[in-house]
Amino acid sequence: IAEWLPDCILLDIEMPGKSGYDICREIKSNAVLVDIPIIFLSGKSSLQEKIFGFEMGAEDYLVKPCETEILKAKVRNAIRQYREKKLLDQKAAAAHMAAFEALSGSADLGRSLRFVERTYTMHTFEKLAQGLFQTMEEFGLQTSLMFIARNGPIFFSHNTTEISPLEKEMFIATHQEGRFCDFGNRTFCNFNLASLLIKNMPLENPERYGRIKDTVPWVLGATEGKVRALDIQQELVDHEEHLGTSLKSLHARLALLASQAVEPPLSLEQSLKDAVLLVEQITAEHQVLLQKIRGGDTVAGAHELGADEIFSSDVDFF
Repeated sequence: IAEWLPDCILLDIEMPGKSGYDICREIKSNAVLVDIPIIFLSGKSSLQEKIFGFEMGAEDYLVKPCETEILKAKVRNAIRQYREKKLLDQKAAAAHMAAFEALSGSADLGRSLRFVERTYTMHTFEKLAQGLFQTMEEFGLQTSLMFIARNGPIFFSHNTTEISPLEKEMFIATHQEGRFCDFGNRTFCNFNLASLLIKNMPLENPERYGRIKDTVPWVLGATEGKVRALDIQQELVDHEEHLGTSLKSLHARLALLASQAVEPPLSLEQSLKDAVLLVEQITAEHQVLLQKIRGGDTVAGAHELGADEIFSSDVDFF
């Protein structure tokens, strides 16, 4: 029976060795065979025998001899019901899987939104990397990370160890090769200012694989926005420090001018020119910084990507 998997079983009761009831009990205790309909076909006609057959799980009970057409009709009806149940079970399993996938997708979205909320409290590249690694671990992913800052690339590993020179080379080499670069179960996801290496993509699970490729770009896009903000924040700090130093220097020059007011005009004129030049430099630096803050500039350097549409701000769905 386990080999043939019939659509219906006709079973006598009095047989050599095991009885029909014993066989029915074995079939109904097997998870693979339990739904196959069983029709008892026996010379025993008492109501007690029929009740016992029903208790064993049989679908019907016919007394021999019986009309051929009645037997055929009973078999056809049992098979029809059995096949309808199989179809319903398949639909129910498909619906269960769809519901599970929907719940998994909602969970992934929830993790992503929670990460975006947490980025507001991450004030350094190190904290941002730790937060991203934590979220990737919630996805079950092992990752490494590269940020492109104004002073060049910064690398991080999920296990806080130094990433290998080969990984660094691969980050740089694949950074401009498109949104995704796949190498077996390793995948690079690239944005202008951030690249993520996923080291354990679930190739054996196409649904999960596709969902990761849908979700990770959304998370990394939010990360890139934070990288840009942190870079501008650091530049503001550097500019503030430089501005303070320049103002101190300007104050010293003006104080010197005041003390040299009785000196020859040429010496006084040169000192004034130096002071004016310093003020112009401060103003120019301030204007450049304002332009960056307003979004008129991005991080420049050897690793800046071109205006390729593949690096748009839209989320790419796999």
